[in-house]
Amino acid sequence: MGCSDFLEYKDQDKIIPRELKHFDELVYGEIIKKTSKSEMQTLDFMTDDITSVVLPIEGSSNRRDSRSEFFGYYTWAKNNQLDMEQRERNDNNWAFFYNKILRCNILENDISQFEEDHDKVRTRLLGELTFMRALAYYYLVNIYGEPYENKEQAKKALGVPINTAISIEKKTYTRAKLQEVYDLIEKNLLQAIDLLKAGNQANSIFRPNVNVAHLFLSRIYLQQKRWEDAKQMASTLITESGASIETLENMSKYISNKITLYNKSNKSILFSWGERGNTPLQLSTNDAGHWEVSQNLREQYVNKDDAKDIRGTAFFHAYKPYYPKKYDPSNRSCYDWCYRIEEAYLNRAEACIELGGAENIEQAMRDINSIRRCRIEGNYEKTAGNTEEARNIMREEKRMEFCFEDCRWFDIRRWKIEITHQFHDLNTPLAADTYILTAGSPNYILSLPLDVQDKNFEIENFERVETLVSK
Repeated sequence: MGCSDFLEYKDQDKIIPRELKHFDELVYGEIIKKTSKSEMQTLDFMTDDITSVVLPIEGSSNRRDSRSEFFGYYTWAKNNQLDMEQRERNDNNWAFFYNKILRCNILENDISQFEEDHDKVRTRLLGELTFMRALAYYYLVNIYGEPYENKEQAKKALGVPINTAISIEKKTYTRAKLQEVYDLIEKNLLQAIDLLKAGNQANSIFRPNVNVAHLFLSRIYLQQKRWEDAKQMASTLITESGASIETLENMSKYISNKITLYNKSNKSILFSWGERGNTPLQLSTNDAGHWEVSQNLREQYVNKDDAKDIRGTAFFHAYKPYYPKKYDPSNRSCYDWCYRIEEAYLNRAEACIELGGAENIEQAMRDINSIRRCRIEGNYEKTAGNTEEARNIMREEKRMEFCFEDCRWFDIRRWKIEITHQFHDLNTPLAADTYILTAGSPNYILSLPLDVQDKNFEIENFERVETLVSK
């Protein structure tokens, strides 16, 4: 009968995807672009790039304290999800990335049902989903899993749960071994590269591509201390990507025209996604108790007589609290998480340094100076007499170039860097509590989100330690 479905309910606000073009839009909107505006916002507070500041009582008429929310992270507290007033603030990174993984699984299953792929759209979409799943696991295991030491340790150490479900299931998940998670990330990235090469080319920094997959592979090879693989992968990216280190001339134009580093004309950007919202440093500008970019970091860019490092001006606002301006939520031409070709040069430099030998050290310094030449007016060149000097220069350069992106906390974990933070109470600004994150600390691993601890009694939660050493 022609009217047999007349009374059937139809939701006018929803479209059920039945064509590849529908899935193309769905993958972009719900997987690639989708953001909470707060993912990984806490990580910078655990680094040496942020400091706690209290203005003298006579120096401010506003006695508010905006440091409460991130206090547990800044002090590497035993329970990092308690704020300054000991109120619970659930960590949402876990839910955000596992939701992304589940959606990737579901859409991958649905898109795989298409038999025909004349324009190779299906192939590209499967590559994009595979990459985004690898990206999610990369962040999860480096936030909540044990740091990678070596393959034998990783076979016993704990990573994060692996979810292969293609629908919402009532299931209690436990942690996979660390090596299993790294093997899964590598498998997904290699598969993504094959699919993205074979699929139709989106030619956009706003969709996952072969270049960013190569970059993430170089990252996980570094973390696994697979130095030769990391060197080769970074070299492949540098040679084949078509991307280039942003020039000194363009950086200077960005400064004079008040353009952020993250912009569509920047040819160093490989992939861009997500939104950060306002930085907590920016929001606390006028509060008596607030966060600032640390003096230790700002001093790295201090100009010498024969060299002017323009990154200090390009990366930070010139007034307190000197908050970063690589991205600007109010004036966005790119999204707020960007991955740049400069990292490939520093990843290759690190791999060469750890491989050792005169030829590798020379290559590492060439890579480092390739970036410095595009950041420093005057004498930019650095030299290293031995492996330790080269390592220190590379690590310093990595911190300076990629501050307030997504590298520093993960580098602190894998390089076992010890950090000291001081925290002044609003009412006693001359007295400070001292907190120390010791090298190799168990507090390199964040506590499971409070809602996960409340619902899942089988998953292991690592024991953290007190970090307060003096009051």
